[in-house]
Amino acid sequence: MNKKIFKYKCFAFLFAVSLIIAPIISFAGDAVKQIKLAELNTLLESNKGKVVILDLWATWCPPCRKEIPGFVNLYKKYKDKGLEIIGVAFDENGQEVVPPFMKAMGINYQVYLDGGDIAQKYDLQAYPTTLVYGKDGKVASKHVGYVSEKEFENELRELLKK
Repeated sequence: MNKKIFKYKCFAFLFAVSLIIAPIISFAGDAVKQIKLAELNTLLESNKGKVVILDLWATWCPPCRKEIPGFVNLYKKYKDKGLEIIGVAFDENGQEVVPPFMKAMGINYQVYLDGGDIAQKYDLQAYPTTLVYGKDGKVASKHVGYVSEKEFENELRELLKK
């Protein structure tokens, strides 16, 4: 075989392989970590001294989708004042749907996938279910269903003062 033809075939092969591998590599960089209850408890404990919103949600849930832009805004506004937001997504095919959803929604806070043992602990009956923790690390409130950004902000202002 001619050396020139061999070089072109090698180049074509490498180019084709790069088109296949590049999306896999970029997706791996966008992967969302699964979290178990014990890890979530450790994460919550490590945020004592901050007000923490724990949002239990799913990408397919209309009220969740409606609520998330408010969390994005609140995090921008209050992250430097002691607010932490942790989302736990309950999607069956989470690794496939959650990263592009996060990107599309502009989610700027931590999001994990349910590791299988969180719903029972929080008596998850509906999405979204949101728990707000005070600076003492104790649950200050629990909301089931959609809550407006303004309602959360009123609650946060009081908790951040304490």
